Amino acid sequence: MNELRNPGRRALLKRTAVGLSIAPLALGRSPAALGADLPLISEQDPAAKAVHYLEDASRAKEATSGTDCSNCSLYGAAGAKQGTCTLFPGKLVKAAGWCSAWSGL
Repeated sequence: MNELRNPGRRALLKRTAVGLSIAPLALGRSPAALGADLPLISEQDPAAKAVHYLEDASRAKEATSGTDCSNCSLYGAAGAKQGTCTLFPGKLVKAAGWCSAWSGL
């Protein structure tokens, strides 16, 4: 069995992976802080209207108890009160918010 090995390539891939993972720290910013610079989405935004986004889940007639952005599988916490959502790239949503795309998966 003649296996080809390229230790230089493997080392390069490992260094690249480590470098990319610590790049935000090297810049003095945590990944959570990077999301903090994003604007908060408005309920009037067309993308928000499309999924009936509300900043307060208690105002949503369709929402059941305990279903808000903070426990949705699409939500990524950038802070205690707001975070990112895969539905709204480049924008933050309120943790207490709700939309019709809520998913607990």
